[in-house]
Amino acid sequence: MHADLLRKVFDLAGHGMTQPLAESILALDFPEADAARISELNVKANEGTLTVEEEAEFEAYVNVSDLLTYWYSRARQTLQ
Repeated sequence: MHADLLRKVFDLAGHGMTQPLAESILALDFPEADAARISELNVKANEGTLTVEEEAEFEAYVNVSDLLTYWYSRARQTLQ
């Protein structure tokens, strides 16, 4: 839900994404510690052992990841 709202606000492609901006977006990623945490939460989610707090944290990571995926796609289109 949050990612959907942010897509509307940050519809970069609709406002003329530049090549440097597209390249910068493609360089974005989670820091190593966060990537490890996402993996840890993913394992717990698959096992069905997430706490309520971990579930909210995991959902936030998933939402941001979905948004990054969207921006990556738009950036790749700009660079083609």
